Amino acid sequence: MAPPGTGTEAIPAPPADGSGPPPAPTPTPAPGTPPAGPRKLRALILGCVLAVALAVFLFVGLGTSSNSGSGAGSGSGSGPVVGVGDLAPGFSLPSLTGGAAVSLDALGPDRHHPVVLNFFASWCIPCQKETPLLARTAAAEQAKGSPVQFIGVDVADKTSDALAFVHQSGITYPVGTDTELRVTSVLYGLNGEPNTFFIDASGHVLGHVIGAVSAVQLTQWLHRLAGASG
Repeated sequence: MAPPGTGTEAIPAPPADGSGPPPAPTPTPAPGTPPAGPRKLRALILGCVLAVALAVFLFVGLGTSSNSGSGAGSGSGSGPVVGVGDLAPGFSLPSLTGGAAVSLDALGPDRHHPVVLNFFASWCIPCQKETPLLARTAAAEQAKGSPVQFIGVDVADKTSDALAFVHQSGITYPVGTDTELRVTSVLYGLNGEPNTFFIDASGHVLGHVIGAVSAVQLTQWLHRLAGASG
């Protein structure tokens, strides 16, 4: 028997004849298995690292998605997007092809003409399909004496690329160049191309198509513009 006060209990020996249950084996850790304490510490550190990484990802991801767009028009200087029913902001831009400045008011509200205002760029893939449609439609409207005016705004483009694109697309209507995004981003709040506004004769936005406008949409909006101008 152990001396009193030592806190150690004697473990009885198994019977000599081998009867009775054998003593429970003492678990032996597998070779290379670290003690439980370090394992828990490493798991805790790994969890903290993953949590921090997730927080950083969410912060960066949300911050980026709120300020960026699909085109070059994105930026911290963007204003609110002009909405349907709003008075379309007037502007004057240098003409891409030279000559007089391109003015929304001079071509539209001041002359009581409805306007199709299209924002595009030569580097914009959807614009490469949409712009020839706009060019053909504008020429047809002009040939039949329609009051509807077409205006293009070339966005953040190289002049040589923009000129080649305009000629290739067959555009004959006025095109202003907005290299500083003063109209596209600041006045109209756009962060991607193409965008098309349909403006009635009083200068108010009747409709807005984000992305490439289809032939059916364009025909419908022209009918509405003509009806609103009558």
